[in-house]
Amino acid sequence: MNRLPAALLLTLLAAGAFLLARSWPWLQPAGGGMRPLMVYCTASLKRPVEMAALQYRAETGVEVQLQYGGTATLLSAIRAAKRGDVFLAADSLGIKDARKYGLLGEVIPMVRQRPVLAVVRGNPKGLCVLSDLRREGVRLALANPETAAIGRVTRALLGAEYPPLASHATVTKPTVNDIATDLTLGAVDAALVWDSTVAQFPKLEAVLLAPLSFHAEEASAAVLSGSGNLEEALRFIRFLAMPEKGGLVFQKMGFHPVGAPSGLHAPQ
Repeated sequence: MNRLPAALLLTLLAAGAFLLARSWPWLQPAGGGMRPLMVYCTASLKRPVEMAALQYRAETGVEVQLQYGGTATLLSAIRAAKRGDVFLAADSLGIKDARKYGLLGEVIPMVRQRPVLAVVRGNPKGLCVLSDLRREGVRLALANPETAAIGRVTRALLGAEYPPLASHATVTKPTVNDIATDLTLGAVDAALVWDSTVAQFPKLEAVLLAPLSFHAEEASAAVLSGSGNLEEALRFIRFLAMPEKGGLVFQKMGFHPVGAPSGLHAPQ
């Protein structure tokens, strides 16, 4: 009987082992050999999650691959791709929608965010109330309510006052970070964003608006039900919510833990 050459035999064995590991992910080694976690992260959480992901990799050896966007945009991407491990949502409706589509397993609330008016430090235009945003010469940026959680939340809270405000807006963009960046660069005079967004842009300050700043939303981390690495995904979202781990990163960037006072006072 003919024997296969040793090199060919080794190649076939390696290929078989690779295919077996792809078919049964639990056979893959933990730590550095674990396949990366694929995480869909809403734009408002981008900076703290990036830092927390680096810390998680340093501690566990597991790489975290992050895809950013508006909450609604991410949900569309998850449904289309039918893959991924974790979804990080900026608001409760994002979680509700994901549940409606059957996308989620365990959900852990992480931090609270409030809608505020962002202006350049010193508030040079003197913007204090909602009607100020419709003044002639005031350039306003809004996040698209069809893609971004902050846009959807502010539209719902303002009700009938939202359409005239939107018609006056100079620019509407897909994410909250986009409009905060425009404000920092001087392209606009004001933007409706999360309070935690303002804390991440040193040139900005928050103005509390009565129709908006009474309201708070919980940003949450959730395991995707279609994850091929459920145990690691659950470990990661728990890491993000742990006060001494991811929670500490969030606090340093101006986020408020769920259940803790926000430090904001009701607008007068």
